Amino acid sequence: MPTEPKVIRPAPQRVYVAIYEHRHGTDVRVFTDEAQATCWRTGLAKEWWSDAFEDGPPPDDAIGEAYFERMLERDEFFSTMQCEVEAGDHRPTGPADLGSIPGTERSA
Repeated sequence: MPTEPKVIRPAPQRVYVAIYEHRHGTDVRVFTDEAQATCWRTGLAKEWWSDAFEDGPPPDDAIGEAYFERMLERDEFFSTMQCEVEAGDHRPTGPADLGSIPGTERSA
């Protein structure tokens, strides 16, 4: 009697999706750890602080949070979300399934 092959799924990998929303659009980056996302937020705040505010910037360990808290009233946001990379087989089984995958819609 044949046996089914054992499917070994890889361990889930966590990533951090960082989203920077500003008046010119939205920038999204994915990092392997939260510290990298925080570093990007800090870099953005340091780059744009003098364009946005007249007072001097706070130290590096506080500038990211301070900048984006003050920029809320100007509709500029930064957020980070922890996610798991999906490693399963989620490919469509046929042409009829393509419409369920973003960017693969077909018109009649």
